[in-house]
Amino acid sequence: MTWLPRLPAKCGSVEAIDSTLNLEGRPLPPSLEGISTSPPRPILTLQGLQATLYVELIQASPHNPRSGWDTPYPTRPGRPAGSTTLLWVRPLLLKQGSQVWNLHPTSDLLWPAAGFTPAYAEEVLPLMEQARDPEGSELSARQLLQEFLRQAWKRPN
Repeated sequence: MTWLPRLPAKCGSVEAIDSTLNLEGRPLPPSLEGISTSPPRPILTLQGLQATLYVELIQASPHNPRSGWDTPYPTRPGRPAGSTTLLWVRPLLLKQGSQVWNLHPTSDLLWPAAGFTPAYAEEVLPLMEQARDPEGSELSARQLLQEFLRQAWKRPN
């Protein structure tokens, strides 16, 4: 199945364009088959004492620590007392001073939403070019992430 991007209304509907261009049933070109068609996910930052963690937001989930289970209420003001929003995030980069480390090989995290702020393309794109793998350094990507998380957990909000 071929996915077409959503176009502005004055350009016509996807169905009209599909029938006009006769794209129904056409496979994607080989160069595009492995590319994900899902929308991009937001990039967030978590500031630590001496470093900044850049993550990709996968999902936000309201959580009630008293029950230990996800609760069915929406994330908005007025939700039950004692609840918090947990974020499922995928670590991307860790910036320590002038060093930028690639954290792609690490595991996803569940972390409280408090403290996360949105990152902007102007900030993240140059860092992605500078990022290097920590294999050549003393610490692995996993160890760098664990040390950052220990410091961030102790940090007062």
